[in-house]
Amino acid sequence: MSYVLITGASSGIGKSIAATFAAKGHNLILVARRLAVLEEIKQELESAHAVEVVVIGSDLSVEANAIALYEQVSSYELTALINNAGFGNFNMLWDVDMERMSNMIDLNVSSLSRLSMLFSRDYKDKEAQLINVASVGGYMTMPGAATYVATKFYVTAYTESLAMELKAAGKPMKAKVLAPGPVETEFMDQANKTAKNEMDASGFTFHSSDQMAEFTYQLFESDDVVGIVDMSDMSFKTQDVIHPTFSI
Repeated sequence: MSYVLITGASSGIGKSIAATFAAKGHNLILVARRLAVLEEIKQELESAHAVEVVVIGSDLSVEANAIALYEQVSSYELTALINNAGFGNFNMLWDVDMERMSNMIDLNVSSLSRLSMLFSRDYKDKEAQLINVASVGGYMTMPGAATYVATKFYVTAYTESLAMELKAAGKPMKAKVLAPGPVETEFMDQANKTAKNEMDASGFTFHSSDQMAEFTYQLFESDDVVGIVDMSDMSFKTQDVIHPTFSI
């Protein structure tokens, strides 16, 4: 029996990804800080689908917890790891709370890196997938969100480079980047309510978390490395690496 491990699964995109993969028949390991919420999701998904759902409470903004989590799931065979846990902060850099910024870097960068490294070590020679959730902000500069987009630049470059390493080494494992645009979830409220209200007032188009979950499954089934939202028309497409590739 194999499982799809999803972090940040208690709400938003992560919760919708869990529902989509369960509907497709995948057993799940769901991770988030709010264990009680995960228990409710587990009951819902197991009642609706013939799958097993394992839930784990963990705060991955604490770096050491990423390693502890991986050790905890080491007895399970994984089909995929979807690193979805993350948060943003949209303010001018001089207005950002330093502790919150440090937590964001720990979660968006450090914990994701550790889980990716451990997963690659164990699954590089298997038909498995690593999907790291970044953002369209990981391919552009964004005044008012300097640290957030920097963390997502890291995720896109890190994951695309890993994808090229796996390909060059002839490994069957795949590494992929999901780059959502704005999504109607708790994420925007937590990042900056003022920015969210301004985007609402301007008639800006948001995807739903369910739409992004479907996009995630589309990327999962594709042979491409990147699944990205085109901000000009909010369409979703999959493609090869975006960052320029340098070979020695």
